[in-house]
Amino acid sequence: KVSLKSRIQGELEWATKCILELKEIQPSALLISCAPLSVVPRLQRFALSRGIPFIYWLQDLQGRAIGELFKSKLPLLGQSLGRLAEQYEMQLLERSRFVITIAPGHASALPESVRAQRKYELLENWANIEDVPLESPTNEWAEKHGLSTTRNVIYSGTLGFKHDWTAFLHLARALRRHADARVVLVSSGGAADRIAAEAASHNLSNLIVLPFQPFSEVSKVLGAAAILIAPLGPSAGSFCVPSKVLSYHCAGRPTVLSIDPRNPAAAMLSNARSGIAVPPGDRERFSGAVLDLLADQPRCLEMGRNARRYAERTFNLSAVADRFLSILTKAGVSSSNFPIESDRPAAVQTPIAAGM
Repeated sequence: KVSLKSRIQGELEWATKCILELKEIQPSALLISCAPLSVVPRLQRFALSRGIPFIYWLQDLQGRAIGELFKSKLPLLGQSLGRLAEQYEMQLLERSRFVITIAPGHASALPESVRAQRKYELLENWANIEDVPLESPTNEWAEKHGLSTTRNVIYSGTLGFKHDWTAFLHLARALRRHADARVVLVSSGGAADRIAAEAASHNLSNLIVLPFQPFSEVSKVLGAAAILIAPLGPSAGSFCVPSKVLSYHCAGRPTVLSIDPRNPAAAMLSNARSGIAVPPGDRERFSGAVLDLLADQPRCLEMGRNARRYAERTFNLSAVADRFLSILTKAGVSSSNFPIESDRPAAVQTPIAAGM
């Protein structure tokens, strides 16, 4: 996630291995999501060469994100690289048999030919609520890590270029005067290591960095939180929806999110009344929102209840399965390849392999 060179090398290696597996599987359709731009064209060429319907499940406009990232590092050259990445991504979308979008406003970002031929369909993201039952904040995981008697502000997930790493340090400083408060970062990799080192060098003992936890413990990790957080930088933009926010809703805890106000995740928090969204990069407002919630326990609890109610109402796997089968039909996939009725929910339980 941190070293650009090793990241691209790993992506290309993964693409090679994936194609070898696909040759063995011989799929009736290939649906790709959350794959880097270095991977997509190789898989698309494989599908097109064999007449396999290629369905692009568009979670993020990567060209825009790449442009924002490079502009911040190489102002002049970065702008040109960003434009090239956007054009390349549009070509990949045009060559796809069908495109799935994840928010109502995303259709306007598609190539004109895709919109004119109506080769796209909306399918909003969800989380598997059965995997994230409600947990007590004093559960076994919290006790094991010394967090059962503290008020915990937790981030759980991957850390990449889109995240505002310094927001964790800023928040830990803001919470210093609250002896019972902890900032808990559950992640692994270079970014997590860097944050841990910075916290140690600045004597921020209230910032705890833990490695990725077993999937069976995820609900307990999230349940140990008083507040769940996701600080994203400006490069996240208005398009990509952090999938962890969906799991946060299942956990029944309020979310404080820094993100572009046009992002669907910000609208979700507002509509569900389940948290607070602040502009990306505004660490003062981000920390202030966390402090305000910690000081208002009734509001904090009400937002948590709203979050769970939203998840129960919205994340219906049977309805999602029906939408998927409809989309596959429109993409030209034969219904004889569909799973049997009893298997349908299981076929769509884990829509996102790598969350934001």
